[in-house]
Amino acid sequence: MAMNLYYGTMKQTEPQIEFGVSELKQQLYSLRIPCFCERLNLFPGDLSESAICLEIADGLPAEGFEIKRENNLIRVLGGNASGVMYGALDLAETIRYHGLDGVIDKREEPFLKMRGVKFNLPYEPYADGDLFRKNKETLMTVDFWRDYIDFLAKNRYNCLSLWSENPFEMMFRLSKYPDATPYSDEELARFQDVYRYIFRHAKDRGIETFLFTWNVRITPAIARGLGLPPELADEEDPNDKQRGRRAVMLRQSNELVKDYFREAIKTLLMTYPDLTGLGTSNSESLVGTPAECEQWVAETYLEALNEVKANVPFIHRTNMSNGTIAQEMFLEKYPCSRKYISWKYSNAHMYSHPVPQFETLFDAWGVMDLSKVRVLYTVRNDDFHNLRGCNASYIAKYVREMKKPYVDGFYWGADGYLWAKNFQHRPDLHLADSEYSFEKDWAQFEMIGRLSYNPDLPESLWDDKYADRYGQYGKAVNRGVSAAIDGLCAVNRLIWLNYDYQWHPESLLSVSGFRSVLDIMESGAMPGVGTVGMREYLEKSKDGTPIKGETPPEVLEILKRNLKMIQASIAEIEQGVSNPIGELACVLLDLKAWGALERYYLCKLEAALKLLDFKMNGNISSKEEAVGLLREALVCWKELSEIGSSHFIPYRMGRVNQYFGWSLYTADVEQDIWLAEGL
Repeated sequence: MAMNLYYGTMKQTEPQIEFGVSELKQQLYSLRIPCFCERLNLFPGDLSESAICLEIADGLPAEGFEIKRENNLIRVLGGNASGVMYGALDLAETIRYHGLDGVIDKREEPFLKMRGVKFNLPYEPYADGDLFRKNKETLMTVDFWRDYIDFLAKNRYNCLSLWSENPFEMMFRLSKYPDATPYSDEELARFQDVYRYIFRHAKDRGIETFLFTWNVRITPAIARGLGLPPELADEEDPNDKQRGRRAVMLRQSNELVKDYFREAIKTLLMTYPDLTGLGTSNSESLVGTPAECEQWVAETYLEALNEVKANVPFIHRTNMSNGTIAQEMFLEKYPCSRKYISWKYSNAHMYSHPVPQFETLFDAWGVMDLSKVRVLYTVRNDDFHNLRGCNASYIAKYVREMKKPYVDGFYWGADGYLWAKNFQHRPDLHLADSEYSFEKDWAQFEMIGRLSYNPDLPESLWDDKYADRYGQYGKAVNRGVSAAIDGLCAVNRLIWLNYDYQWHPESLLSVSGFRSVLDIMESGAMPGVGTVGMREYLEKSKDGTPIKGETPPEVLEILKRNLKMIQASIAEIEQGVSNPIGELACVLLDLKAWGALERYYLCKLEAALKLLDFKMNGNISSKEEAVGLLREALVCWKELSEIGSSHFIPYRMGRVNQYFGWSLYTADVEQDIWLAEGL
């Protein structure tokens, strides 16, 4: 049997459709079905021949698609080129898992209008760390960006946001300030080739690109190029906060710096016509009242965009400021037809609760008229970066709860991690040297992208995907990593800290080091979601006050339940294969690490609860039980360390600025025991 593919009615078919057709052809070839491509206007209308017709059709929403089967003819209709691409990708996926006989009529359309990723560039990065430093050369290759952008398109992402404190010095040489870059013309040309490729290739895959800055930050090279002292580029130093604050104040008020930003923004738009839009914040490094911070944004970004009359989409972050100020002083004056205000949906921890309440708790919008603005959420996974994990039911609920009248969508990522070359894994074990982290974390990327396009996708799809990679053990892997994430979410809810530098639960690290059992004792619960913290729980238990919400003992039961599921998944794999190889061997180690980590948390959280009971109520037996639990926790930690050391290489992390490697912190885990004994 042969298959004819008919698509495109003009000489030049849209690149998105070409990409969808290429994926479709690949799956047909995998079934040994030869296919022949023709222009759509050559379709003879003969329903007896085996054919697939792909076309843009009226009546479908943008990016929506419909698949119809009529005898031997399969029609793929899309509301636009991206819709046809998504339909072709969906059809290719069905053929891969179920063959041509599995193709049925279906219709899908975007649940969330914008579905994006947050990608922190390693050039003038917000966070330092080994993965940012080591990936600089990786991200100067077209190969990486081609693979990454194609991967995003396959998973229904339509927004790629690139973040850097100040990217301008590597993107062009300003005619007005030619010395405000440390790079030679040859180096700038290389950067420009890469950036032009990113913006063009993303456009060809139906993905919009946004370039984000952390507003007023400049490098010493920029300062010198402007004839200013390099100290003007200083950031806040924890050992000398006043010095950093003075530098921010000086450059924020400096007219030459403001003019540099205006020139940079205008030059950016002229140099990169395929770039979709811009983004910045009215907080972070700026000082003063929200109105004063917003004024700086207006005097730089707004003035530059108005001067060149650019109808450029703009994303305005308000994570540490007032959205009302942004609306009044920027959005209402900005002539662009597309303008967004962005808000950190779960602060730094998306893996916690699917209905976070920080908009209400932090009064995100004040008296703003939300009918006049569009909101994009910033979603951050600074929870885990080394072990594989995702949970489809959690992500589906998470994105469903984003659907509000004023919300267009989100972009997700991390500040402390970079999904590029995988330098933290031993190159001689399980994985190829060229493996990228986004490929290792394929399930997380696919679930977030696909479920934000259609949160009603059946669980069977993920079983199919896992089985495609891991054979008969796919379902076991899916159950195991899903249980691991469910447990991690419960941990985050009980011992909550807002920001990434304060808390990385996969490693138990913060910027001040390992979080001890005493730190856990004093932790509060995630606010606004109904989880009751340890101290509140003990106080109410003592008073006999009714306790409403998720209690610490209930969190411990969640961990026990999920631990059993992880252990069952491990047992199923080990019973079926005595010596797994390749990626399955690596996944099995990840599952074992998740199991050891959840057992460790189970012991440590219960010990913290009992120590708090001893401290508040003088219950000696609680202290003795806590010491025993912490000794058991040490056994779990040593097991976790052994698993981790077998396939991970220690590396310095971003944001928490500590080395990842569980074995490096065994002494801290031992210290918990004598901290409890001496309490």
